[in-house]
Amino acid sequence: MTSDGDHRPPQEPVTRLGPGHPGPPIVDQAFDADSLYALRAAVSAHATQAGLTPGRADDLVIAVHELAANAVRHGAGHGRLRVWRTDQHLRCEIADDGAPQAPDGPQAPDGPQAPDGPPAEAPNAAQWRAEPGHGLSLVRQVADQTSLTSGPDGTLASVSFALSAPGPPFRLDRRQLDDCTVLAVTGPLDLGSAGQLTDAIASLLARPEGLRLVLDLSALASWDSAGLAALITAQQRISATPPARMVLAALPAHLAKHLHAAGLAGRFILADTTDAALAALTRP
Repeated sequence: MTSDGDHRPPQEPVTRLGPGHPGPPIVDQAFDADSLYALRAAVSAHATQAGLTPGRADDLVIAVHELAANAVRHGAGHGRLRVWRTDQHLRCEIADDGAPQAPDGPQAPDGPQAPDGPPAEAPNAAQWRAEPGHGLSLVRQVADQTSLTSGPDGTLASVSFALSAPGPPFRLDRRQLDDCTVLAVTGPLDLGSAGQLTDAIASLLARPEGLRLVLDLSALASWDSAGLAALITAQQRISATPPARMVLAALPAHLAKHLHAAGLAGRFILADTTDAALAALTRP
């Protein structure tokens, strides 16, 4: 209580963040149709500063642009981007600042998730188009984690991109086992290394005998959209060159989860181990 004549304004209550909370966002920026370029520039600068590789930084810019464009097209025409950085991730949230276009559908019971909360997807979140070839489908392919929630106040989308720890450089090692070629990939498969994998598989396919290829991915550290595209292209070329066949072996769990979440796992033959992949290729 203040004494008579003391006109000092009351102090704002102190907000104490719980353990594990990433704190204030490093980016908090409103946007509309005329400011998407500025939004992309801000995301690119912070992605690079946070340590994302050039390919992953480009992927983050693509994801944020697609989500922001959805907010402009399908929301209220404007929205807000917030970005948090933790020791392991960059997490972006895009809110469309508008009521859902399908207000009669079921609503997410708990509202938007906290920055480090688990992903959630509301039943009526399909108001933002997710068919193949549209923005949300692309976002799920490039981001490590995605979530989408809708409620009376609009739609909130979030994406997370892992900040990779330093690891071994990219390397390809080839050996022959049971009349099969085993090509082991070590390190990051990204914009700088994807061409090496593409060239190596093209060289193998140029041989007259039918290629039976095990792509050993047990030491694969990470990929970006260019690396993932290289795997898809390799599978397409092998499928178009019968009797050539390829099996992806020992894909790390976090990348396998991403492949399934992006709806791309069905494009490949997957095996838990190199031995299992060899068995799949050599059985009658």
